[in-house]
Amino acid sequence: MSVLCCYCVGGITGFANNAATIRSTRLMATSSSTARHIENVAIIGGGLAGLSAAYHLIDIATETRPNEQLHITIYDKTQVGCGGASSVAGGLMHPFSPRGKLIHHGQSALEQSTVLVQAAAKHRPTCVLRDHLYRVALSDKNVVQLQDTASKYPELATWISKEDLLDNVGIDCLGGLKLSNGCQVIHVPTYLEGLLEEIKSKAKQLTTGSSVKWEVIKPNDHQALSQNLKKHDSVILSAGSGLLHNHFIEEDSLPVQLVRGQSIEIGFPTDEKKSLIKNDAVLCGKYISPLPSLAQDNDPQANARQRYVIGATHEFKSTPLTSTEVTEELRSRTYELAPHLWDEGVVDKITNGVRMQSNRGAFGRMPIIGQYNSDAAESELNHEHMWLFTGLSSRGLIYHAVFGRWLANAVLHDNETLLQNEFKEFDWWRRKQKK
Repeated sequence: MSVLCCYCVGGITGFANNAATIRSTRLMATSSSTARHIENVAIIGGGLAGLSAAYHLIDIATETRPNEQLHITIYDKTQVGCGGASSVAGGLMHPFSPRGKLIHHGQSALEQSTVLVQAAAKHRPTCVLRDHLYRVALSDKNVVQLQDTASKYPELATWISKEDLLDNVGIDCLGGLKLSNGCQVIHVPTYLEGLLEEIKSKAKQLTTGSSVKWEVIKPNDHQALSQNLKKHDSVILSAGSGLLHNHFIEEDSLPVQLVRGQSIEIGFPTDEKKSLIKNDAVLCGKYISPLPSLAQDNDPQANARQRYVIGATHEFKSTPLTSTEVTEELRSRTYELAPHLWDEGVVDKITNGVRMQSNRGAFGRMPIIGQYNSDAAESELNHEHMWLFTGLSSRGLIYHAVFGRWLANAVLHDNETLLQNEFKEFDWWRRKQKK
């Protein structure tokens, strides 16, 4: 099995008719008479967090101040969907922990993510790969946990017996959940492309002169970036691990860890008699998920190949695992579910992304949002009004929309206390900052 190493940095239909409910997030104007008027906002990092913040800044401004201009500039080191951990994310959107528990704010998170995926799909309908996925049980204890999930959340999770999974899906395990009604498989790079198009389209609905720009920057040129930021009223830091790699903030200033995840992309001929699990997405500790076909003019067989991503490693050391080590780890964790894929598929490449993982707290691993005082740490950036939106860990798809909306509302009204109205413990990270 040949391996090509490639370093890459960096559907949700069930709630479609609940638009009024989904959009009921409170949009509260600031009560402070000293609040600044926010007209120019910079966003550093155009992944899931950054584009969610941009979308909601425009969306909230359209609802609350449609006659006022708003200018957003997104700074990134590459084009949309091409860099950062977001670009190599597995794309499995659902609100459950590995044990089947609903994560904190899971319901509202899924609902808000529905809005963004549907918005992006207007421009890039292929960003939604599947309208369901499976989480399978590999132990008796896991069977009990997942059956409990099905009983508590029947609108999202349906228990599938061992026999039915094998007969209808081709998965040999102890049974599992079919997650649907909002749980989907997303091709994240395509989704980000569509979301940026929607953001620019929505900006045209505001007062003439409003704008959304994407600027490619050299992240290590701090002086030039700081100079650019002077024209902005507020700055949102949403570059994930890039915030630490580029010394925009210091690692010891936040309760986070950097975690590397490597995944394998495999091609599988569709004319094989034995096909992998009916081309569905499966969670089993690791994950196996379909990818779009590769349309290549010089390869007429490209569209005839099913493609999958298998991931991901969970690495804390600065030195990444080798290609062989990645293959061995992922094969050992998924072979029983997909033997034909491993035996007959061809590895196209190994992708590599580093995410900023928040430390575990009372509600699990929660995103980091709120105002950031650069005086508290020696930041390479110089701006008086900076906000953080980072630390989404492995829950970027499920959390980026709802937390992005809450943060955008606070930024637009220059009032951090609005975050507390939505998530009382939003500043948990300040109390857990590294010493």
